[in-house]
Amino acid sequence: MPSANSQKINAIRLSLLTAVVLGATKLGGGMYVQSAALFALAIDSFGDVLSSSFNYFFLSKSQEPADEDHHYGHGKFENFASLIQGLILVGSALYVIYRGVHKLIHQEPVVHVGVGAAIVILSFVVSFIVGHRVKAVGQKAKSQLVQIEAQHLLMDSYLYLVVLASLVFSNFGFYFVDPIGSFIVAGYILVVSLKIIKTSFDFLTDKALEESENEKIKTIIQDHYPTILGFDRLKTRRAPHASYISFRVYLCKKISLGQAHDVVDHIEKEIQKKISHAEVMIHPEPTKEDCALHEHKLHPRHFEI
Repeated sequence: MPSANSQKINAIRLSLLTAVVLGATKLGGGMYVQSAALFALAIDSFGDVLSSSFNYFFLSKSQEPADEDHHYGHGKFENFASLIQGLILVGSALYVIYRGVHKLIHQEPVVHVGVGAAIVILSFVVSFIVGHRVKAVGQKAKSQLVQIEAQHLLMDSYLYLVVLASLVFSNFGFYFVDPIGSFIVAGYILVVSLKIIKTSFDFLTDKALEESENEKIKTIIQDHYPTILGFDRLKTRRAPHASYISFRVYLCKKISLGQAHDVVDHIEKEIQKKISHAEVMIHPEPTKEDCALHEHKLHPRHFEI
């Protein structure tokens, strides 16, 4: 069985090959049919080609293990590639809008509608099949980058329906529908690309976990009272393949090192059951005040896994 990393690389390769073939087909078809909407799909595909090329390089880089210069590995290379991909898609959408405005002003007719429709239908089928295959790999590997690749392919498959409708209307002389179709394509690209940019930016800037997840962590810690007497310095951040959590807990200074380890270890396991792929770092701190009134050993129920 191929490894998860090789599956992700192969998924990017498949996405890249699909984008190249469909991009060339749609570009030639858009010029032949003189359809702004079909040309918009071609521009989107070539944006995918460029971004997938970035993804292929950065995904390979992100799989490299930690080294002397990158103690936490190279995972953020994947987020950096996603950010570049989002910016490329924004540029593609703006160019599509420019072409649509030009077509709307000059009212250029669409020709050879049958050829254009055949290209759209073929592209729809290919994008839909390949998109779901790539999506399955991305979800299994929990890779933001691969899932974004799948989003592009699936996004295209649904946009084809818009373009097909614009071609049908243009065939009956409603030429203004074709540039409107290109605007819809561009608008959808903008929405998706801005979401990609936001998600990538959140990862790169170490945004904290969702408040609901932070509350789960606090509840687990508080459930260990009076074994622990308090906590502070809770810090969380999300990475593509893990959630990093750290905090400090206060324990009675009279308990043994082994008891403190048992407490910390149990809290860590409880958090990992609630937060998927959690990397937890807990620093035990002795209390300064008298703690003689508390039961300072791990309660038996805390061993229930």
